[in-house]
Amino acid sequence: MRFLFLLPIIFVFFACAPLRPLGPPTTSEAEPEPLPVPMPQALTDTINVGVGFEKDLAVIECPEKKWEFKAGASAGFGRTEIETKGDCKYGGKVYRGRWAVLSTDSGLAVINVVLIEDYLKGLVPHEIGKLKRDEMEALKAQAVAARTYAYRHLGSRKSQGFDIYADVRDQVYNGKADEDSLANEAILATAGLVIKYNGDIIESYYHSTCGGKTESAEIWGQEGKPYLLPISDSANGRPFCELSRYMKWEETFSKAELIDLFQMNAADARADKIFSFNKIEQILVTEKFPGGRVKRLVVFTDKGSFEVFGDRTRRLFARNGKFLPGLLFGISQNGDNFTITGSGYGHGIGMCQMGTRARAKAGQNFEEILKAYYAGVTVEAY
Repeated sequence: MRFLFLLPIIFVFFACAPLRPLGPPTTSEAEPEPLPVPMPQALTDTINVGVGFEKDLAVIECPEKKWEFKAGASAGFGRTEIETKGDCKYGGKVYRGRWAVLSTDSGLAVINVVLIEDYLKGLVPHEIGKLKRDEMEALKAQAVAARTYAYRHLGSRKSQGFDIYADVRDQVYNGKADEDSLANEAILATAGLVIKYNGDIIESYYHSTCGGKTESAEIWGQEGKPYLLPISDSANGRPFCELSRYMKWEETFSKAELIDLFQMNAADARADKIFSFNKIEQILVTEKFPGGRVKRLVVFTDKGSFEVFGDRTRRLFARNGKFLPGLLFGISQNGDNFTITGSGYGHGIGMCQMGTRARAKAGQNFEEILKAYYAGVTVEAY
């Protein structure tokens, strides 16, 4: 495979020290000193990860110094870079790499500047879990998808002073906390590999459980992408993600509860109209995406109707800070209750992580897995 070319380069870089003492050769036949071999660029690239925002106080504990920053105390100081000789602690977590602190109108922003390959070490176990060796190809697929996402989003939030969030707004990154040796092995085995379509790095979206069907990016109101197509993610009529606890789920709401929730969540769900009402008469799914997920949902009330679109529908039903698991669902009314019966967890776009695990156990390698979820792509060195 093409990625194997990285291994001998890495080996030479670390193992090419001369065996004889340094100094001029004593005879004309002496072997010349080996020329230094540079690290591949993809192994030295860094990413700016936003790990703290709107802070009044930022404390970063490094081996050589404890840094403290207070909002407003250094008005206009902009971006302060922190060089360190080892791992540092911030917010109760230990991180690799360097640091930057930004002064903004809303407080301090704390940024971890870390090698992309080290960033993946603090990410892969939190995105797909700590797996066993028979799921190694799933770990590799996750590493490549996450690396691709990182490269795609370099500079995407330049105006905010960083590249990527350390949470579900992008990818969940927790520094050195709970790093996993098997995940690190998968990252090393795929070092520098990314997913491309027609030579360009793709938007490598992924999610937990597709319920047997993936979806296009249109679910977010985005223009469709040729490599993010709805697919049937099944073999012999059985979804690859069938072992997920979210393969089948059910949520029940009373009418009284939904009256309050809908009026509270309408703005976040971007309802086309927001108004007060006292009664819910009917809830209908009027349109679906090609993969079967809810595209348009209409709520009929005593004061008129309103509708929500795509993935925002999950927010309309949010209670106790928890969205609906997914949009592959149907809704029924039974007396004063509405019951939503669904399948899958997450937005449903791109790679299904639970399906990836099953595909790995079935003997598929990471390239086969990635090409199953991202149509027409290549996996190659950055």
